[in-house]
Formats: sequence, structure tokens, C-alpha cells
Amino acid sequence: MAQTPPSFHTVNPLPDGSRLRIRRIRPEDREALLAGFEKLSPESRRNRFLDTKRNLSGKELDFLTQVDFDSHVALVAEISSEDGLVPVAVGRFVRDPAMPDHAEFALTVADEWQGRGIGKVLLRHLVDCARGLGVEYFDATLFTENRPMLQLLRHSGLALQASNRGGIDTVSLQL
Repeated sequence: MAQTPPSFHTVNPLPDGSRLRIRRIRPEDREALLAGFEKLSPESRRNRFLDTKRNLSGKELDFLTQVDFDSHVALVAEISSEDGLVPVAVGRFVRDPAMPDHAEFALTVADEWQGRGIGKVLLRHLVDCARGLGVEYFDATLFTENRPMLQLLRHSGLALQASNRGGIDTVSLQL
């Protein structure tokens, strides 16, 4: 039986002292995901979607929030604040049906929370989930100028293969 991600896991603390909670995404996260997307800078949207995406359709929101935790896993990172838990990042992977040991992965961290170690924590949890499901490689396509993501991947401790074609990097992490 495949392992499913935990319902939540608190990482205490981040380097800046913030408390981070990682949990499975839920269909009821739809509005929060949309609100988070709308707050992303044009650069962050472009880096995540490789396009100057201006909105998310209902079908895209369904895809992003209604996952099966087998072929598609998505985790939410939340920060504890005086107002409760605030979502600040989402990480996901989608298994390649033609190569089930490979999955395309992506991370998105709210602009004001970038550079604080959240991506690193979220990547570690995604890797743990993927390994439990028999995924051996994370694949991603990203802009060469997306240096923070490239640095995160290079310092992940995982074997990395990358190729570049015209400002686009194709990377594969061996889990």
C-alpha cells in the first residue's frame, strides 16, 4: 500500500523563528489558493507557470486542489500568526503516466516569504512523499534566470542533472 502524506507536520522553527506547518491540500483550499495566486508578483507567476498567467480558471483550481495523493500530491505550508494559520506556499508533484517513477514537481512561495527556508522544507516533505509512492525522479522545467529555485535544487543534497536550451533549464532530481 502506498504511503500518503501526513495530514500535518509542524517544523519548529524556521531560521527566522517562524513556526511552519505542512499539510495536505484540500478542496476547501480553493479560495485561499486563488487569493495567494492573485498576490503573487508577475515574476513569481511567470517563474511558476512559465507564462505571464493572469488568472486561474475553475478547471485549473479544481486540478490544483482536488488531488488523489497517489499520482498527484500537493502540500500546503502555513505559518502560525496572531490571526491563525496563514498559507504561504504550495508544493506539488504529478506522476508521469508514461514513466511512473518520474514526477513533474513545482513549488510556489508567497513573495514576502521567499528566501526564508520554506521552499527547502516543502521540497523535503515532497521528496519523502514521493519516495513512499515509488517516485524516483522529480523533473522540472524552469527559466534559467530563476536563480533561487536553481540554487534550492543544487543545494538539496539530491543528484541533479540539468540541461539548458534558450534560457530554459530542464532539471531532474534523483530522489
